[in-house]
Amino acid sequence: MSRHIAILSGPYRVDDRLGGIGLRLWEIAQVLADAGHRVTIAAPYPSDFAHPGVRIVTGAESEVLDACDVVFTTDLPDTRLLLKAYERGALIVAENAPPIEHLHFDALAGPEAQDLYEDTVARWRLQLMLADHLLVRSEAELASTLGALVATGRMSAAHHRTDPGLSHLVSLVPIGYNRHSLATAAVSPQVAAGACDLLWNGGVWDYCHPSPVLDALAHLRENAPTLRLLYAPDEVRGAALEERAEDLHVADRVLWPTTAVAHRDRDGWVKAARALVITGERTAENMTCHRLRLRDAGLYRLPVVSDGYGATGHLVRALGIGPVVDPADTAALAAALRQATTEGPARTQYLASLAAVQDRFTLEHHLIGLLEFLEVGRPAPDRSAHRAAIQDLLAQRPALRHQSPAVI
Repeated sequence: MSRHIAILSGPYRVDDRLGGIGLRLWEIAQVLADAGHRVTIAAPYPSDFAHPGVRIVTGAESEVLDACDVVFTTDLPDTRLLLKAYERGALIVAENAPPIEHLHFDALAGPEAQDLYEDTVARWRLQLMLADHLLVRSEAELASTLGALVATGRMSAAHHRTDPGLSHLVSLVPIGYNRHSLATAAVSPQVAAGACDLLWNGGVWDYCHPSPVLDALAHLRENAPTLRLLYAPDEVRGAALEERAEDLHVADRVLWPTTAVAHRDRDGWVKAARALVITGERTAENMTCHRLRLRDAGLYRLPVVSDGYGATGHLVRALGIGPVVDPADTAALAAALRQATTEGPARTQYLASLAAVQDRFTLEHHLIGLLEFLEVGRPAPDRSAHRAAIQDLLAQRPALRHQSPAVI
């Protein structure tokens, strides 16, 4: 059955300046449309992105909601619209995991941090209680979401009777890409000016740090590969990194971003690299998440050097698509950079592994459960069973009926 689906992207752009989450929404929308559904994305900015069966609108969230029978929300939902969808009886699909990353947002670094975080958690709890189906990105997020369902009273015998595997309630949809992105990437020429050995292709959050890579370059001296940062960190962090590179005498091996790279240009820039590098810190966020730019490793078949501090490193190690090291071990990191970029048995094996695990990154492969849920079109079996708990939450947090404060 064809359904009219509204994707409420919240603060996340779905245009040529999109980030990882906006890209994920766009690629999921394409797959849904390919399956015969009509998809409208309510985005914060106008977009010229086009795909049969998908349209993008701005400033019309309420009207889009009125016309849909299924609504998708992100980790930062407008709870006014979420409640409206619930009261209308629309099916609610939420990409939802416990809000750990949000503690890194700049807005939560000030004197009102705790109040803002409690508000964010309350909105996440409401979404968790209202959702008919949940999307998670990693096995670690799946485990944490199952625990959250128990804690909020949503785990039940009714769900167990429906399916002990809970496929009707939760879909694991890992970070990846769809066949359209794969086809576009295959024919996109490399950007000659983007040539480099190593590409830092994302990670502007404070739990992702390129600084250990600079130390590793210094360790390699004249054998150091070239490192390009695709995206600029904030001004303070960027200045500190440049100063660090000068102090280590590796500034000539580092290529700094000079202009913003639009989404349509990313293929050419990323393909010009020989390998990717992501180093982070031992934070709760890194323990649970798959970093969004892991998508690039599979899409462009580039070995990826990662830390081993959590879910991202576990995935890289399990798939065998790159070396996983402790960034604090400069010699080990330096060796890993060489393995990923220099022709030899290690790099050959990483490339072979990338070729062998393409299904692991293909969204069409992982959205089958969601498409089956949409075909059946049945609300969660406990939809009417926890209305009292929802009303209790709304009574405790009346702000949930109003616009949420901006946290990103």
